[in-house]
This record gives sequence, C-alpha cells and structure tokens, in this order.
Amino acid sequence: MFHALKSTRALGFVALALAVCTTLFASPHRAAAHFSYSDPRIVHIAETEAGEIVILVRMPAPLALLPSDWQGEAETRLPPFSFREGQEILLDLDATRSEQALFHRMLTDGLSVWLNEQLQEISIGRTQFWPDADRPGFGTLKSALRALDETVAATSLPYFDTTLDVEFILPARGLDAAISLSSQLGATFQVIERFGTVIKLHRDGGTETQALIGVLDAAFPSVQSTWEQLLDIAWIGAEHIYLGFDHLAMILLIAVAAHSWRQALLWASAFTVGHVVTLAAGLYGFAPQTAWFIASVEFLILASILVAGAAIVLKLPHLMSWPTLLTIGLIHGYGFASAASVALFAGEVDALSLLAFAVGLELCQLAVYLAILPLILTLDRFVNSNGFRWRQPVALCLAAAAGVAVFQQLMQATGFSVA
Repeated sequence: MFHALKSTRALGFVALALAVCTTLFASPHRAAAHFSYSDPRIVHIAETEAGEIVILVRMPAPLALLPSDWQGEAETRLPPFSFREGQEILLDLDATRSEQALFHRMLTDGLSVWLNEQLQEISIGRTQFWPDADRPGFGTLKSALRALDETVAATSLPYFDTTLDVEFILPARGLDAAISLSSQLGATFQVIERFGTVIKLHRDGGTETQALIGVLDAAFPSVQSTWEQLLDIAWIGAEHIYLGFDHLAMILLIAVAAHSWRQALLWASAFTVGHVVTLAAGLYGFAPQTAWFIASVEFLILASILVAGAAIVLKLPHLMSWPTLLTIGLIHGYGFASAASVALFAGEVDALSLLAFAVGLELCQLAVYLAILPLILTLDRFVNSNGFRWRQPVALCLAAAAGVAVFQQLMQATGFSVA
C-alpha cells in the first residue's frame, strides 16, 4: 500500500508538471523576430596596415534588414530585398546590389561608434551573405577577413536562414583611445532579450573581449593592462551564471537535491569542471558551428534540466550524482562553446583567459549558493517540520519551465505552431 501511495503521488507530480507546461505553452506569446538567439553577433575591431579602423560584424541577416515594426510570424508584408517562391521567402542578393545605396544606409544607420566620445562617420566596405549551414568561420580576425574575401555564387538565399558579414570602415586612426559602440537593431524584437553579442577589440597589446545579451551597447576604455583584461573575462564568466536560465536552473536544482553543503559544492564543482572542459574543446575548435549541432545541444541542455528536476520530484537519487552532473556540465559547456565561446576564445589558445573565465564562473556560482543557503535552511527548519516537503515543488517548477522550452523547440523544429 505504501508503494502504491508513493506511485500515486509521483504520478500526481508528473500530471501537475504536464498541466503547468500545457498552460504556459498554450498561453499567448509575442511573435518571434525570425532569427535565432543561439548564434551570437560577432564583432571584431582592428586597425588595417593603411591605418584605418575596421569593424567586422557577423549577424543574422534579418537582424540588419527587418524594419523595427516587424511582427514576426504574424507579419503579412514581404521583408526588404525579398521575394516569395511558393511558401518560402527568399533574399534577393541582386536587389541588395542594385539598391546598394539603400542597403548601405540601412547598415550605417544601425551602428554608432565613438572614439574618445566623438561620434565617427562610418562607411561600408565589403559585405557578404551566407547560408547559415555553410558559412565559414568568423571567430578570429583572420577568419573574419578571409570570409569577407570569399564569394557566394547564389543569387538568392532563404531569408530567415541567412548570415550577413559586414565591414564598417572608420577614417580615424589608433585603437588606444576609448571606444564605444551602440546599435538599436532588433530592440523591438522579443528574441533580442536572449540574443548574444561578442566583441573583440584587437590592440597591439592583445585582444580585449566583451560579451553581452540584448541590444548592442559596449564600451572599451583606453588601453587595458593584462590584469584588467583577465578581470573582464572573469566578469563574463560570472555573468554567464545569472544571464542564462539553463545554468542558473541547474545550480538551483543542485542546491535543492543536495543533502549537505559539502555535497552541493562537490556536485556544483563537477558541473563546472564538465562545463569548462567542453568550453576548452570549443577553444581548440572541437565545437561544430553548424545549425543542427547548436539546436541539438540546446535541446539536450533543456532536457537535462527536465531530467534533473524529474529525478528530484520522483525521488530517484541515482540520477543526481557527481558523474551525472559532470556529464550534464559537458553538455552545457558545449552549448556555450558552440555559440559565444567560439567567438570569445577562438584563435590562439589563451589558457589565462580560460582560467579567468572558470574562476569567475565558480565564484559567482559560490555566491549564488551563499545567497540561497539561509533560505534553504529556513525552509528545511520551518516548512518541512509542518509535514510539507518544499524541495519537490521547486524542482517541479524548474522542470516545468524546461519542459515548456523543450515543447517549443520541438514545435519549431517540426514547423507546428499554436494559433
């Protein structure tokens, strides 16, 4: 009878999770902007041999071309420089060339650059469109320059699966000055809330990197010391914790599942080690950049959160152990490596930068545990004493949120939409 009661309670938890997922999934959503946040915008700032400053940018083509009032999947207009072929909307590359003045004005209007607080005039150099599945590398300055030198024979490409590379040229000289960049591209699109940008400033003393989420708004001070650069990288590692649902959700699930402070730190460290290992793999170029790989890893990340939450809800302790969390960390690390880290650490291997990132990640993770430990102790002391187990409902909510995201990805992959 006890086992029957336990099974009934477990099924009740599962039913409640499915109900939450269904309710959230069926609720109204704002239309997507028709480009993915899984591929970051990559920006290189460098100085040419002629003394000009160039800004090389890779971004989803719709981010640069769609009007600010674009309504996503609810939109009935054809986007700029496009035509319809059956049910598919194609980007007309010949139109971008024949209307080059308009095309270039759209690009320059989408970026503002300041040197020592003086707004710069920008001109357009080379541009290149790529199908998302066949684009070359862009993570290093050399690969970005090489990509802009290549040519694409196609005259049209799928509009919402196309990448745009742009070379912006500034007449100014010298990169030792303070540099600021801003752009409102995509500011009205829902997807921009999770869209990443990685900016690499190539100075004589080394490469300085920033990563951010949302609209582009970044500033580099005048030439930094090595320690200042490493501190920036560590801060990026710390930001990775609280800017993304996936990592923060897993940290909370580890805290909820652990029976002691020591066990929580062991599990969290295993998760971090796995994360950094595949981040290093991305550093050495073992992170494919193809669309199918990125989508698969994102799906596995969400599925891992769903499984971890279910293990807590259904009381399956063998699924929450340091080997399991090490494996989950490997998956999560590849999620970061296949996107932002490829741009963040690509090129010459910089072990200090990787170490700084890992230290920032671990310290922020520890800070999260220190912040929630008093709450956990309070709930264990006062809530559990009244016969109510709080850990399972918390895990259920996190798993339900991951479940909603899994369903949405499946629907998107199959082309199914909820009216």
